[in-house]
Amino acid sequence: MGNTVSSRIADRLRGEIAAGAFAPVGRFPTERELAERFAVARNTIRRAIDDLEGAGLVVRHVGRGTFVAEKDLVAGVSSGAKDPVEDQSDISPRDLIEARMMIEPAVAAAAAANATEADIALLQRAQDASHATEQMEEFERHDAEIHRLLFAMSQNQVLFRLDAMLCALRDNADWLTAKRRAYSPEQKARYVAQHDAIIEAVRARSPKAAREAMTAHLEDVRRALLES
Repeated sequence: MGNTVSSRIADRLRGEIAAGAFAPVGRFPTERELAERFAVARNTIRRAIDDLEGAGLVVRHVGRGTFVAEKDLVAGVSSGAKDPVEDQSDISPRDLIEARMMIEPAVAAAAAANATEADIALLQRAQDASHATEQMEEFERHDAEIHRLLFAMSQNQVLFRLDAMLCALRDNADWLTAKRRAYSPEQKARYVAQHDAIIEAVRARSPKAAREAMTAHLEDVRRALLES
């Protein structure tokens, strides 16, 4: 894996493609959308997409856009089994936050062990954007991006796939309702401070501190969601 910002973004998108985050043979996000998501210049995104195209993961069609390449990206899709991400009927916010508390402290520790300067720069951009906004929906988008970047930094394909599942579950109606109910300027300020602690632990390359900071953050998320 490379250490430039564009190569790290390419690595992140490569993991998301492998995890099935984009529809097979579906339209890929535009350069503008990705530049906004990662808070980088479009030419940086262009280089990342060049890497994906060179690896055969996406194809560009002039006048139509960029698309995920036609590959069997998700094992077992043709088996007829129910997709566990699509079947969310029995998954509660409590289930989700408790699962995240089992998984994400270890992810943060792995991210601290594997962090590059490019990784930390991406984390800090997302954190700065989350700090600057006063809109709940925009804050949630940057919040989710910080957690996605930490999963990417773990450099573990199994965790990439778990991340795609958790992201889908975070978008379900019950979770979003609970998040909106718990949101306040004071709660946002606490989350920003907790993310600062996580990022500083990653910057210090301290897996122990990153694990502890993530655990403290998710415990606060749990209290806000389940006790509000």
